[in-house]
Amino acid sequence: ASSELVGICESGTDRHIRIQNAVEQMKENGVDCEYVDVGEYVHTHGLDDKLDVVKQSGNETKLYNKEFNISFLCDGIIKYKGTYYILEIKTETSSKFWDQKDVMQEHKLQGTAYSLNLDIDNVVFLYENRDNCMKKVFMLNVTSDMKQDLVGKITECDDYVKKMICPPKPEDATKKMCAYCNYANRCKGE
Repeated sequence: ASSELVGICESGTDRHIRIQNAVEQMKENGVDCEYVDVGEYVHTHGLDDKLDVVKQSGNETKLYNKEFNISFLCDGIIKYKGTYYILEIKTETSSKFWDQKDVMQEHKLQGTAYSLNLDIDNVVFLYENRDNCMKKVFMLNVTSDMKQDLVGKITECDDYVKKMICPPKPEDATKKMCAYCNYANRCKGE
């Protein structure tokens, strides 16, 4: 990793913490919004049977779903005017930020997975421009069809793993997608 890449990651982490802290202070500043402890939410909403709280670091919580074999980091849950929302914070470059009009397609599956796991259908995506800290906020309303589609994808993946078969390369695969794929070398060989 280059020093630049390390700096970008550290900057993203720092901005997450600062944004989470600002949201946490909203209630004491007269806004009907409170930051909810994710581990406590899992326990009080009867999700212990499907979710393990692996680690909490500040307002970020690592969770593991036993049934779907999914680990994920939840930036937070907020309760705004009595309704729960999952909060997902993204920092990005100006070139992505300026053209953005909705939740990025690549983030919709992530939001759907969080919704499926936490039983909260509204996911707030807060995008921040790394260059000037400007923000855009979009809501993803997760439907039962979106959740069913995701469960189908998970089941399909699990079937490939059980059969020890390399899954077919997606028709819309990009270099970026392939860069992090555990099957990249095997896929090239086939």
